[in-house]
Amino acid sequence: MAHIVGIDLGTTNSLVAAFTGGRPEIIPNRLGKRLTPSIVGLNADERLVVGDAARAQFVAAPDRTVAEVKRMMGTDRRVKLGSRVYTPQEISALVLKSLKEDAEAWFGGPVDEAVITVPAYFTDAQRQATKDAGELAGFKVERILNEPTAAALAYGLDHLDAEQLVLVYDLGGGTLDVSVLEMFQGVLDVKASAGNNALGGSDFDAAIVTWATDLFEAKYGVSVRGDASAMVRLKAAAEHAKIELTTREATVVTLPALATKGGVLLHFEEQLTRANFESLIGALARSTLAPVEAALRDAKVDRKSIAEIVIVGGASRVPLIHKLVTEFFGRAPREGVHPDEAIALGAAVQAGLKSGSISSASGIMITDVCPFTLGVAVQGGGGMGHMQGLFSPIIARNSTVPVSRSESYTTAHDEQTKVDIEVYQGESRLVRYNTPLGTLTVEGVPPGKAGQERVIVTFTYDINGILNVRTRIASTGKEVSLKIDRSASRLSDSDRVTATARLDQEWNAPPPATSAVPTASRPGPSVELLVAARARLPALPADQRARLERLIEKLDDAGRMQSTTDISRADAELTNYLFELS
Repeated sequence: MAHIVGIDLGTTNSLVAAFTGGRPEIIPNRLGKRLTPSIVGLNADERLVVGDAARAQFVAAPDRTVAEVKRMMGTDRRVKLGSRVYTPQEISALVLKSLKEDAEAWFGGPVDEAVITVPAYFTDAQRQATKDAGELAGFKVERILNEPTAAALAYGLDHLDAEQLVLVYDLGGGTLDVSVLEMFQGVLDVKASAGNNALGGSDFDAAIVTWATDLFEAKYGVSVRGDASAMVRLKAAAEHAKIELTTREATVVTLPALATKGGVLLHFEEQLTRANFESLIGALARSTLAPVEAALRDAKVDRKSIAEIVIVGGASRVPLIHKLVTEFFGRAPREGVHPDEAIALGAAVQAGLKSGSISSASGIMITDVCPFTLGVAVQGGGGMGHMQGLFSPIIARNSTVPVSRSESYTTAHDEQTKVDIEVYQGESRLVRYNTPLGTLTVEGVPPGKAGQERVIVTFTYDINGILNVRTRIASTGKEVSLKIDRSASRLSDSDRVTATARLDQEWNAPPPATSAVPTASRPGPSVELLVAARARLPALPADQRARLERLIEKLDDAGRMQSTTDISRADAELTNYLFELS
């Protein structure tokens, strides 16, 4: 029997969950952890590593490791791991492959389908890229679920009888989403969504990195901005400091041997207080309230009407975020919703609904909205004609999906026999400020005077955020249709087949006969982790050096004993301590 899972494919970490025994449950990875870092690397033996294994080699091999690829989804950027080149979809597919294997080990059987979550404010291209990644990983992906809607599902499962307005504030590693939902009799009706696809906890880390590099440069006259290894260490130290400051008023950022000058090792050690940190991220944190205001405005409700505020996403733990949201609404957000796990748990609820594990008698039903306005380019006079010009909306943002709308347009020129339908998404009256989605050419328009012939354009937007465009020439009835799933960044059918075969081959490649490194999909002592750890020893104070030596010896002993459990535990302990030192 094949199974279906829910997946939160995150910027920083990813999770997989299943609906079992009447409840959603997080599936631990092969190391027994609930969160898998969304990091992919190529180890010294040219084998793919994912999650903690990739995280462990990041400092030592930044040229063969990549993180935060979610921010590249929907673009035509390429990722280099050593000599290999991957698309963002392929890197995400490797993370999903790792989660798929974990789920299959947990179930003891195949997992062939997944509900994958995306930020509500993801564009059409980003949604399509996510669907591509799932298919490359071997999943059937028939449902893409907005992240705040997933969080609301996780919350709503225990509040089916409630009748209230709920606002979900989802601040993750790389994106911000805000959704206003109405709950009644088991129905979760999304009224409006807003967000920012380029704002998250990673930006808070970047603010600390800028602070540290500025201080280092001012003190020593040396810039490390072009040193990839130093910047990875700074990023790790910044993330650690951010986490420390969620529960402490101050922390010390220590980076021994960050650079050299004239053959002398240069160290960084500075105190960062919570107050200083909040001054660094103040503008970013306050900017998260603009989407809150936009979602309330589009939902046509005021802040006093919101009965519950649900905050999720790892970056929502930052105390300043809680303070700002509390001040905005005049009361604290709801406790008891796990910020890291809510989205995956909600995806598992949706998977349960889809598979029938949750019966229709339960009364759970969700509706969602189209986060962007969708329309076409028109000439000032209202006729279709050229690519640049005014934006004519067809489906307004925050329309409940699925939705279908039609508009009628006339020819722009005398004797015009074809019309180019330029499709855009965005909120500007000018198409040049919006995002192009595709072009549909309608030929066979009967020639005549400008404005004589009409073309009916119909947009249909489904629950997965996929847009279909259909046109009809009014006088002849001729129809042309286009599914907007062929953006420049999207894989063609042949590319998908080639990429799937390539990833399967690289993922399952046997280790070299002389390799001391285990397979990419199984835990084991990492040569690069040990090399990176030993390289840190000379610059450490005696107490830290002694502890690091003990952890290195522990991992060496576990490797010699070939104990998978001990290797996994020692690997995790050493990795965590290296990041603590960073």
